[in-house]
Amino acid sequence: MSWQPTLYSLLGVGAAGVAAAVVGLARHHRDERGANSFMLLMLALAGWSLVYAVQLGYPTLAEQLLWQRIGLAVGGTIPTLWFLFALQYSGVDRLTGDARALLGAEPLLFALLTLTNPAHGVIWTDATVASTAVGSVAHPAFGTGYYVHIAYAYLLVAAGLGLLFRVFVRSSRIYRRQTGFLILGAMPPFAANVAFTLRAPWGPLPTVDPTPFAFVVTGVLFGLALFRFDLLRRTPVARRRVLDEMGDGLVVLDAGGRVVNANAIARRVLDPPPSADRRIADVGPHGATSTDGALAALDGRTITATVDGRERAYDVDWSPLEDRHGRTVGHVLGLRDVTGRNRYEQRLEVAQRVLRHNLRNDMTMIRGWADRLAEAATDGQVETAEHIIDTAEDLIDLSEKTQTMVRIEEGATDERTTVDVGDHLAALVDEFRTAYPRATIEVTIPASTTVTLPDEEFLSVPVRNLIENAIEHNDRPEPWVGVRVRRAGDRLTIRVEDDGPEIPAMERRVIEEGAEDPLQHGSGVGLWLSYWSVRTVGGDVQFDQLEPRGNVVTLEIPAVDRPTAQVQSPGGTRGDSR
Repeated sequence: MSWQPTLYSLLGVGAAGVAAAVVGLARHHRDERGANSFMLLMLALAGWSLVYAVQLGYPTLAEQLLWQRIGLAVGGTIPTLWFLFALQYSGVDRLTGDARALLGAEPLLFALLTLTNPAHGVIWTDATVASTAVGSVAHPAFGTGYYVHIAYAYLLVAAGLGLLFRVFVRSSRIYRRQTGFLILGAMPPFAANVAFTLRAPWGPLPTVDPTPFAFVVTGVLFGLALFRFDLLRRTPVARRRVLDEMGDGLVVLDAGGRVVNANAIARRVLDPPPSADRRIADVGPHGATSTDGALAALDGRTITATVDGRERAYDVDWSPLEDRHGRTVGHVLGLRDVTGRNRYEQRLEVAQRVLRHNLRNDMTMIRGWADRLAEAATDGQVETAEHIIDTAEDLIDLSEKTQTMVRIEEGATDERTTVDVGDHLAALVDEFRTAYPRATIEVTIPASTTVTLPDEEFLSVPVRNLIENAIEHNDRPEPWVGVRVRRAGDRLTIRVEDDGPEIPAMERRVIEEGAEDPLQHGSGVGLWLSYWSVRTVGGDVQFDQLEPRGNVVTLEIPAVDRPTAQVQSPGGTRGDSR
């Protein structure tokens, strides 16, 4: 006879549809830990519900038993899949490959015995069909194989519930809600199947297996756990693994500012220590009365604490946690270990003080004594004194450049100022023309060209050092330098050209690679200053050769405001200059 859907067929289809919808949505998280076992579990729920819905639409015993065998074969995988998911969710999944194969063997054996039951009668020995108000229902007389399987299945389901209950007891509120939905979702089909196995009366239809219908509740509650509490993204195992394995401190807060969890580092550093369900306002700086106030007061601070017998420093920052709908569901407070950085900065400050005061003052005295020596010395002694003076001036210049390094680093802030490129470079070039009257410096700059920088030094330092290098390392009696400024889209390009000897390949290589080592290093810091200044503001530096002789160093700096007309200034021997 033809298939005719009944009321219970519709319920089975509805349960299958809910479970399938959860699987479809869970696919977006398939890379998360436990996602595959979760989706397989929900697919098995959907499959059994759908098969049972089809079964209840057939009126004859033979047709119903055919679908009964398929449904039990599919449903027999659910306890194992549930147990595997519970292991992964709770973070105690230490099964070996052999153990997993053993777990998978039982549902496969049960499916094989169920599908071939007409040949041996191990799963059920006999069956009848009962006529009810909503249609016919097969009523098998289960055999030994079924009860052995069902005892094993109940053991796995109970073990999975035990793992989740353990997580529920030990976790904070956000995970208790998530885990609670999982436990509640598993209970209705478990209870329904126990009642069916024990032949307990179930309304007017004691022969109907209510288990697949109960999957409607399971699908809804599992769906809530997945989307309301981000089941696959914020599992307890992920939380524990991140918190325990990271070397820095971490505090997780819920939307209300209560501590969800904190790792050992955070509990040692913060005073008083953050504990579960404690408000961050009670943990943060004294005087903070709200979550926002406590987070704002902690953000950006550096906290020192004794950890494992050593004083360590931690930078504190925080960021919101959002769900897949963009709603804030909590906050993360991070404590980054910056002990090494702080110690390096302290040593750097001492080194800078030595360069700034001790070395500079001592070299100034040496230069003064050399000047006095040169005034009263013979011709041969004068040459020696001049060498001493030149060396002293080089060291003083080196000291000044190291201070520029520090200023560049300290000046790299989010604040911006508008610099007029033309006026700024014109004043800079005038200084070099005065200091080096035999040099020719040509400049071409578009009118009304501006650039936004943290400080004007980020423009003057790179150009100054490039012009200085081009003049001082030029072997011609009258060095030539060209400074060309142009716009290329949203970037300002400054080309510094010269007709001197080629910049050594070693000098270019260490700058382009961004690092020096004992066997490969530059001879000064001028090019480094140009490189650091431009790179700090998001720019770039390129080296090329100028034909037939010379160098081209190109600086590309992010810029604003489109240029207008080009202005050229006279004063050089090659082209227009400024």
